[in-house]
Amino acid sequence: MRLKFSIIIATYNSDKTFKATLDSLLAQTYKEFEVIVIDGLSKDNTVTIIKEYEKIFSDINIPFYWISEKDSGIYDAWNKGLKRVNTSWIAFLGSDDTYYPNALELYNNEINKNPVINYISSQVEYIDSNGKVLKILGNPYKYNQMIRYMNIAHVGSFHKKELFDNFGNYNTDYKIVSDYDFFMKCGKSINSSYFKTITARMLNSGISNNNTKVVYNEILKIQLFHKRIPELQAYFEYYFAFVRIAKNKITHKLLGKM
Repeated sequence: MRLKFSIIIATYNSDKTFKATLDSLLAQTYKEFEVIVIDGLSKDNTVTIIKEYEKIFSDINIPFYWISEKDSGIYDAWNKGLKRVNTSWIAFLGSDDTYYPNALELYNNEINKNPVINYISSQVEYIDSNGKVLKILGNPYKYNQMIRYMNIAHVGSFHKKELFDNFGNYNTDYKIVSDYDFFMKCGKSINSSYFKTITARMLNSGISNNNTKVVYNEILKIQLFHKRIPELQAYFEYYFAFVRIAKNKITHKLLGKM
């Protein structure tokens, strides 16, 4: 059975990286997908790029939908994209991230092996602006771990549409980790699969990478709201996260002097 995928991309002033993202979709060996671009009223040449690629995708019969209007952040954009979805499986690709050419083919094959799943993930390369691989991200979804912290690679994930139908879309009150809140809402209802293969490249320029304190504040707030772990444990892991970050910074600094 061949599946169709929806790739939702939120953009804002992305003209430096967005062509590579779209080119990676054009290069896919599996062509049964649609592209949904939600632009936040970019001030640069992003919309010009969108219009250019709209024709390219249309010429090869790949559905391409886009809008450009003001939004309240990435999760507001993703929610707008979810309203346009026409397939069973959904991914959220960053406007500075790319898929490897066989990514969708791999997902199609793995999903066909596991027809009862509603979520699937893989591994991604976390890279710098020069394309250097900094580390490999992505682990299997495990409920007992997810309620403590998120260590899956969201760029390397596909969600079955029924999850959003059953649990609602992203909470726009959270600006950086509403995807974590979504997983907390779904909880044990996620029937997941994982394959240890690199399918995408993720640039280290995302909002969460430069707002560590806000990230962990939102995580703590989400954990306290959903009450899936004891309150004391939530606070302990919140403070321990900052200790771990400080330790890593000191280690890197010392290694840099060697």
